[in-house]
Amino acid sequence: MKNLPFRLGTSSYIIPDDILPNARYLAGKVRDIELVLFEVDDGPNNLPSQEILDELGKLASVFDLTFTVHLPLDLKLAEDGSTRDASLVKAKRVIDTTRQLNPWAYVLHLDGREVRHSTDPDMLRRWQDQAVRALEVVAEWAGGPEKLAVENLEGYPPDFNQPVLDRIPVSRCVDVGHLWLDGVPVLPYLEKALPRTRVIHMHGIAERDHASLSHVPPAELDAVFRKLLPDYRGVLTLEIFSEPDFLSSLEALQASLARISVPQSPLTFLLGGARSGKSSYAQELASKNGGSVLYVATATAGDDEMKARIDAHRAERPSGWRTLEVPLNVGEAIQKSLEESPADVILLDCMTLLATNVILQLPETATERQASAALLAEVDALLACRAASNAHWIIVSNEVGLGLVPPYPLGRTYRDALGRANQKLAAAATETLFLVAGRPLALPH
Repeated sequence: MKNLPFRLGTSSYIIPDDILPNARYLAGKVRDIELVLFEVDDGPNNLPSQEILDELGKLASVFDLTFTVHLPLDLKLAEDGSTRDASLVKAKRVIDTTRQLNPWAYVLHLDGREVRHSTDPDMLRRWQDQAVRALEVVAEWAGGPEKLAVENLEGYPPDFNQPVLDRIPVSRCVDVGHLWLDGVPVLPYLEKALPRTRVIHMHGIAERDHASLSHVPPAELDAVFRKLLPDYRGVLTLEIFSEPDFLSSLEALQASLARISVPQSPLTFLLGGARSGKSSYAQELASKNGGSVLYVATATAGDDEMKARIDAHRAERPSGWRTLEVPLNVGEAIQKSLEESPADVILLDCMTLLATNVILQLPETATERQASAALLAEVDALLACRAASNAHWIIVSNEVGLGLVPPYPLGRTYRDALGRANQKLAAAATETLFLVAGRPLALPH
């Protein structure tokens, strides 16, 4: 894995032993080790002794190793606004102990639990002021703000830390696993965060968090690595804590790199409002491409009006095209159809109705996060099917986020879930076109 443009790392607890045996095991397998340090009041701690630090330094010299250090507690000022809070006291102790290793970064959390869902601007401003002050203090101990990598946490708004980051030039630690856990689209987040990112954490989601990358849908993993390979030169930490998860994560990473080294089938993503000309343009594009066409229709005839619309669409399609009508599990259905009879072009019209089908089959109590997860699972299956085919894919979807906010919860859930799906498809597409009055506008990638 030494040929990667970033420094691949993992945690200091892969085998069931202390830090030094883990470092010896990992030396030569990774290029960075995240030292996960703890210190319990009146109890055990794993702060390395001088002897262990010297041995870690020797390993670093021989094997071109760096170390990232995860600070023990979420940072905050004390109740009286001073720096006597335990999180700062322990942060200083860890920094002083590990300074001779010249860590690549100190990864830290900001303690915003009490205000993370607040809409009170004064409360948020006070927290932001205190967070900036805490970071200024720790930055002096660490040797500069760039050494501090502030991590995004699960259960927090995605941009919760941004007002703090705007005020102090610290680095970022993007935890991709936390984004996956919260259903946040990863690529738009990375696009914004990457210029200041010093560390990236990756881990899968299974029965628990921090599981092997083997649990990540291949299309999702591939999309992230396609972004990182040309644009990232920091540390990427496989933040998992067992040897089986470590080894299977390496296998998943190698498989992803192998997949993305093969040119992908083209995917044209057509986006637009109602009656913008999306379907007509998609059919024109499919005809120009030449060869056999598999038309994938996701509509269901729930009433006479929809039945008439479906009949009209059928009449517009060339008679030589093969039609697959499937409301759910579309990727699986396409894969089976292609096994029976390959196609040169696959035209899916449309994601908008597929989103309706997905959401309506969920319980009435389903949250936006659950609806998004269900729809993104359909997108993952489509992208996995695309990866296994040689066809030119054309996918049509509506842009539903430009109008008024829907006045009812189901409408807002639908809008948000489809918006996330559209982002994921646009990120994976080789070409994205926005249709306005029948005119295609190319969106930059």
